[in-house]
Amino acid sequence: MSKVLLMSLGSRGDMEPFLAKGEELIEEGHEVAFCMPAQFESLAKQVSPSFYPMTADFLALMDDPEVKKITGQIGSGWSRLKTILKLLRSTKPIQQQLIRDQKTADDAFKPDSIIYHIKCVYPVIAALRYNRNVALLSPVPCLLYVVDDEPAIGFGRPKSPWWNRMTYSISNYALINQAILGYGNPVLKEWNEKPLEKKELKSFLLEKLPVEFAISQELFPRPKNWPQHVVVTKFRERNKTKQWEPSDQLLTFLEKHPNPLYIGFGSMINGNPREVGRIIIETCSELEQPVLINTSWGGIELDDQLPDHVFVVSDIPYDWLFGKVRAVVHHGGSGTTHSALRFQKKQLIIPHIADQYLWNRLIHKAGYGPIGFPIKEFNKERFKKGLQNLVL
Repeated sequence: MSKVLLMSLGSRGDMEPFLAKGEELIEEGHEVAFCMPAQFESLAKQVSPSFYPMTADFLALMDDPEVKKITGQIGSGWSRLKTILKLLRSTKPIQQQLIRDQKTADDAFKPDSIIYHIKCVYPVIAALRYNRNVALLSPVPCLLYVVDDEPAIGFGRPKSPWWNRMTYSISNYALINQAILGYGNPVLKEWNEKPLEKKELKSFLLEKLPVEFAISQELFPRPKNWPQHVVVTKFRERNKTKQWEPSDQLLTFLEKHPNPLYIGFGSMINGNPREVGRIIIETCSELEQPVLINTSWGGIELDDQLPDHVFVVSDIPYDWLFGKVRAVVHHGGSGTTHSALRFQKKQLIIPHIADQYLWNRLIHKAGYGPIGFPIKEFNKERFKKGLQNLVL
């Protein structure tokens, strides 16, 4: 038996693959602890009592109006880029506190190995300065290692193979220089440790670091040119029904309206959530399509009085729900994409940011749904056409 520290940073969708990995390790007889933002303590303790918090300030950024402009695709591309550059500078104290919190967890739990999310910087420091065993677990491909027909995450649509390959050099440069050196080296100075260097970081990340992409090989077969220490396995999902029961109202709705549509945008927001909600209700009414709507973090706003064929849900386990729905309309997060795929459900993805555009392309390419459109292009005509292609 070994001690394994699982370290993740981001929204709930970034936590779930690590929680599922933790369950798997516990079943194999290992001792597991989690290091995550403080907001996820109760969630993590459903799997293991050992939890070490990172500062809550990182997730609190999601409520910052400037951050909402990025996640909601509000404003021009140039204005959002300026906002990102501004946030990289202003959030440096938070990023550095995250590194300290991650080291605190390592020092307290004393694991034999650390499995981490790419947003976490400390594990790289731990490997290169403290000789720790670390491995990267990612629920998203197109990071670090070149894919000829897809650009690195964040670089839009695929273009020529030359350009696609170039985006990985740009992305890796930003990861090394901004995230690791920019945030990490000042903290290493606090700890009286030798600063990290670009050359050793590039060698470690691309030639030595064990990497597991926990994604569906049906959607993303492993590229043959990747090094042997990089693997594509499967998407892991916990059984979330253990501590959840459906309400009588939900069961009654499903009995009256079997095989409804599911619509939800997870933690994503947009510039006009009330208009989005109105269009969803009107379109589903016109198509006589029963629908379950998850308003989530505010990306969809609805009136208090709703038609009989509409039911609002929240925090509902997909492994319970998706076997009971006709199709899934969502933002394109890796977790929701794979959950719907598990039940072989058609999907319409309305991407907001980052890897969501990739899943939109991969789901369409695999024949699981029509090509979606960005949230900033959401209107009734496009949404209705997308639904008709999805369910008719």
